[in-house]
Order: sequence, then structure tokens, then C-alpha cells
Amino acid sequence: MYDRKKLIILRAVLIAIGGTVGGTALWQYFAFYPEVMRRELQIVVIVGSAAAFAVVLGLSAKAVYRLGASIASLFSKVFAELGAKGVVAVVAGLVTAAMLGYLFDIIIRRSLDILAVRVLADIIVAIVFAALCCFGFTKWMAADCAEEPTLPAPTRGYLLTASCFFDDRVYTAAGFLTDVSVSENVLKALWKTGADADAIRRLKYVTDGGVTVIKCADAFADAAEYARSESALAAAKRLKPIECPSELFPSIDGAAALTAFAEPSAEFIAECATAESYVNADGADVTGRIIIDK
Repeated sequence: MYDRKKLIILRAVLIAIGGTVGGTALWQYFAFYPEVMRRELQIVVIVGSAAAFAVVLGLSAKAVYRLGASIASLFSKVFAELGAKGVVAVVAGLVTAAMLGYLFDIIIRRSLDILAVRVLADIIVAIVFAALCCFGFTKWMAADCAEEPTLPAPTRGYLLTASCFFDDRVYTAAGFLTDVSVSENVLKALWKTGADADAIRRLKYVTDGGVTVIKCADAFADAAEYARSESALAAAKRLKPIECPSELFPSIDGAAALTAFAEPSAEFIAECATAESYVNADGADVTGRIIIDK
């Protein structure tokens, strides 16, 4: 689709450029070679040349509009992908093209005396050099960016998986780490794997102590699907998963081992063992705890 106002302005500019280039080129030619034609006919030819160039460029307005739109889209894509490096690449390409165009003008200045023709040749050569140099520099910058390693996004906290609640060191991890979370699927995972009352008590103690419970929409049928859902949740929330090596649950990629934490004291474990379970016969949470969507 064309913007009507922009197209009208572009067509007017192209007509003016065509008329100027066509008329000036013939005027310069006759200025250097006046004997080729009578003065009266020279004026007619100059006017005709200006009109012909103006008509040709005026009729090319839509093609030039599409070309300009595609170039603008290309530059936008380059800037979006490369950022400041894209700007540097384009500026470097234009500067290099200007230097090459000036060198070309010096070379042809001795062999071409007609100023208008020489200026037109300089403009065409500069445009070609600008396109080639900008393309080359952007490709170079893009290749340089592709070689730079992509660093993983920093984590915002930690995610205790269901396997952690089979070990007393989960108390140490929950107390030592900051921004600790568990998913709402942990309780269901413990219940499905036939966890004993101690695992449920550990979960209750940890969640009652302020650990955030995150909503998890992914349902699961077995331990493998649960591990995949926890891995996806950790990646989405930028949390570092923590797991305890167990045959009940598959390992999660990138998870830290709970065994790196120290065992809590016997007195602390005995105190935590007095916590009551909060799971009914169907494995449902009956405390009315609010699940927070972090």
C-alpha cells in the first residue's frame, strides 16, 4: 500500500530532479561543444531532454517508493538485530562510500570535462558504493555478533522440587537461600509417589515458613511429566531448580543438588516432626492456603 501524500511528494521531487539533470546535462554538453547544433535548436533539445527525464522519473515514483520502503525496512531490521552496531555499520559504510566516490571523481576529472556528466557519474558511483559498503559492514557486524556467546538469563530465585522433601536438608536450603519457591504441583507429586508423612510435614513446614507457592498450569500423569513441568516452570520464572537425587523423579537439567547443603540439627528435625499433615485421603490441600502467581 502507498501513502498518497508521500507518493505525491516523491513524484514531485523526482520530476524536479529529472528536469534538472536532463536539462543541465544537455546544457553542459552544448557549452563544451557549441558547434554541433545551432543555438535555437540547442534550447529546444535542452527543454526536450529536461521534460523527458522528468517524465521518466515521475512515472517511476511507485517503483522508487517501493525501493525506499524496502531499504527502510532493511535498515530497521538491521538496527533491531544489531542495535548500536547497526548504526556504526551504516555510518561506516556511508563514510567509506563517500571516500571512494571522491577518489573516483579525482580519477575521471582529467578525462571528463563536462561538469554535469561528471557529477551525475559521481552520484551513481557513490550510491553503488554506499549500497555495497553498508551491506558489507552490516554482514561483518552480524557475523561478529553471532560469534559472541549468548549468556543465560540470570536467575531470580530458587525452586524446590518434590524430591527435596524426602530429605531433611530441605530445611537448610529453605532457610539459607533467598527467594525460594515451590510449585503447587509438588503436593500432588508427593501424593502420587506415595510419599510418607515426613515428606508432607517438611512441605508444610517450608510453605508455612514463607516459601512462595507458584501456580503451575501444567498437569502431569507421572514423575517424568512432573519433571518436565518443573523444568519448564523454572525456565519461565527464571528460577534455579534444586533436587535431591532420587529414583522416584528424573533429574532436571541445570538443577542444583540438595546434598550440597548441611544436615539440620537433630533438635530442629524433632521440632519440625511435630507439624501436622495437611493432606486428606484424596491428596488434596485442606488448609485453604492461597496460591500466589509469582
